[in-house]
Amino acid sequence: MKATHSWHRTPTGAAILWLGSIKVAIPLLAAVTVAMVWGTYLESTQSAKVAKAVVYGSSWFMALMVMICASLILAVVTRFPWKKKHMGFITVHASLVTLIVAGFWSLYGRIEGRISLDAGMEADHIETDEEILELVEHTGGVFTVLGAATAPHSSATVRLGDLSVKVTERWSNTREVVEVVDGGPQPFRAIELSLDPSMPRTFWIGEEGQGGAADLAGLKVRLLGPDATWDPPATASAPSETPGGYVFVVDGKRIPLADQGQEAFPGWTITSIKKFQYAMVSGSGLEETTPTPGAEPNPAIDVVITDGKGTSERHTAFTKFADMVLVKTIEGTAKSGAHLTPAAGSQPKGGETVVVYGKPGALKVGYVSPDGAVHTAEQTGPLPWSFTVGTRNLSIRQDIARAREVSHFTEAPPADEYRPAMVVDLGDGSGPQPVAWKAMVPVPAKGPGVMIRYGPRTHPLPFSITLKEFRKIDYPGTEMAMAYESDVSVTSPQGNLDKVRIHMNSPLEHSGWKVYQSGFVGNSTSIFSVMRDPGLLLTYIASIFLCLGIAITFYSRGWSWGHPGIPTPFSTKEQNSVTSIPS
Repeated sequence: MKATHSWHRTPTGAAILWLGSIKVAIPLLAAVTVAMVWGTYLESTQSAKVAKAVVYGSSWFMALMVMICASLILAVVTRFPWKKKHMGFITVHASLVTLIVAGFWSLYGRIEGRISLDAGMEADHIETDEEILELVEHTGGVFTVLGAATAPHSSATVRLGDLSVKVTERWSNTREVVEVVDGGPQPFRAIELSLDPSMPRTFWIGEEGQGGAADLAGLKVRLLGPDATWDPPATASAPSETPGGYVFVVDGKRIPLADQGQEAFPGWTITSIKKFQYAMVSGSGLEETTPTPGAEPNPAIDVVITDGKGTSERHTAFTKFADMVLVKTIEGTAKSGAHLTPAAGSQPKGGETVVVYGKPGALKVGYVSPDGAVHTAEQTGPLPWSFTVGTRNLSIRQDIARAREVSHFTEAPPADEYRPAMVVDLGDGSGPQPVAWKAMVPVPAKGPGVMIRYGPRTHPLPFSITLKEFRKIDYPGTEMAMAYESDVSVTSPQGNLDKVRIHMNSPLEHSGWKVYQSGFVGNSTSIFSVMRDPGLLLTYIASIFLCLGIAITFYSRGWSWGHPGIPTPFSTKEQNSVTSIPS
């Protein structure tokens, strides 16, 4: 704009004229365009949090926007004294400044978070995206915050109440490592076992009496207590039992199955015996099926016995499933107390089993091969002790009497699901230690129950929300969600809402907050995004006035009071240039 007023020719006026000119506005707008492109790229490739930290929330971007606002305001000032024709121009520039102010108000005043609820659960706080470190005290089941600070992303010292904490680094991802150490409160034996001494990976096996046997790649490993002994299983059938046959077990005694019509055991006689090679259970009992090609046999037997006094029982046994006890009373009320089972040596051979027993320093190992053969070995020398079982070369690295598990976090490479951590130094000589996301570490110097917590900042809501029901509808024939919605109830001092349905593009609005249906986990957990944006109303108002200012600017070209830069309508100029010819 050229100097058209006397005050334009003063030093102050000249500066205002230059700052409000298009020569300054265009480079500023170009710089803002580049910054917006960069921010959009960061938001799409990384996250909105990164874009805010690097671009939109940075001091240089704020300075750039302040310069834009100053340029817009001074562009209006240069037109002073204003006339009616400046109305649209002023409205447009004032709306743009208001939009920028509303944007920064939203950027720094907006509160956003999320809530995850299962049916029946209630929440009155949200978790935000802001990461914080907190000093908390746990007393009587209640956590009290003693101090909090925004978690830095680089080395820094933060103040948590009266505690100064040095953050040495931030891990973008962690993994939890569980170790077994000695010194537990109760005796519990555990050994560290390697399936191959040349491989670094080992397995911890706990005492069988408390944890059962372990299965490692088809090898069953049993660990007995230090005072326990092991009796190897018999490798041959009992003399009175024929492999492939069956026996009745009565009061702990094993009685081989007799023929039909003979006494099964004292007081009971066999009335029927049916044998099956490919047995299948049906509603009426066992049936012989026609085997399919490649089908394995399923030997079984069905035996009916009677006490001769009106009671009959049906006993069924499967060769492959010796632990199944199938007894059914056909008629009568008496009970034999017996059950039928395969004879010793009839069951198919099992897998490999290793039994570790004996006192510390004098370990013994029993090995049962798949064919039932038994081998033993004894420890020679200190641990680690290597020995061979079958085709395997095993090694026992440690033998602990009072085992207990302890866990700690280590840095891990990036993954789809990640858990960051802050590495902090409390200055008590313990050295740096990681505080994983939503985890705590104790601060002994501050007394029992005082801990540092790393996690999201929470913000209270002026109401509580309870999930009544979550529903998900899938596309036919798939597990892909077609639609999902939640029925919730709201409790607040302003009034309660018994049942509100929230679904996509239909949020709940309450007390200045909006609750959106943003996702789900499984078929029962509903995830809500919750937001309050104080600058949103001002943005809407500024947008309306911006459109109004553009309309005034456009249509004022044809109005009598003209437009900035076009003082007289073009059509009027054309008419004034025509000489009237009297009729």
